[in-house]
Amino acid sequence: MDASTRLQRSPNATFQVVADEAILIHLQTGAYYSLNDVGTSFWQLLDGERSLADCAGQIAIEYNAPQEVVMADLVEVAEDLAAEGLVVR
Repeated sequence: MDASTRLQRSPNATFQVVADEAILIHLQTGAYYSLNDVGTSFWQLLDGERSLADCAGQIAIEYNAPQEVVMADLVEVAEDLAAEGLVVR
């Protein structure tokens, strides 16, 4: 994955935000995952329209963080989410 990758939430995933953290459930496996507040912001941006760079820019502004650091973290999280079948390209 790179900055131009566009992801969206998988139809096999559902989520609920509780206390600023997303709880994700894979509907086929029943496995559940939790995301911190930054991960939750990222999850909510995954609409298939925005690139990872777009998401990193928005999150960097929201959290007053360097965009290159946010980008590196988002690529890692995106790869983990894809490996679990929670996002699709």
